[in-house]
Amino acid sequence: MYDCDIVYIKGNPSSGLLIQHEKINKSITDLFGLHTFKTVDSNISNKDFKMPRAKVYIGFSRGSRYLKKLDKNMLRISIGGISGVGINTFINSDDKILAGDMSELSMNAHFIILEKDKIKIKNLIFNLLINNK
Repeated sequence: MYDCDIVYIKGNPSSGLLIQHEKINKSITDLFGLHTFKTVDSNISNKDFKMPRAKVYIGFSRGSRYLKKLDKNMLRISIGGISGVGINTFINSDDKILAGDMSELSMNAHFIILEKDKIKIKNLIFNLLINNK
């Protein structure tokens, strides 16, 4: 039994501006359509936290670090964050934050999902949640 269709793990609220986080959070949750979802902060303590159960997990930036710890049979999507085996990773080509570039161009790109990536993410979600019912 699942708690929801999708779990979204937000990025580090200390990096970037509040408005940037609000926009990226809305941009990401808009991809979910009518699917049920729960949002999790990335600064949670692993000690007492139990991740909600879902078929799809999406992590933005720092939030994507939790993806490696999740069941490999679930759809795991990283936006602007880590990559790994079985993790679908989407990073704006101008986003160089993971390489240490904290310039304004890189920081702004970090908070933008390319339109082509939005389509790919929606398709991944649709194919898992709708086509596999």
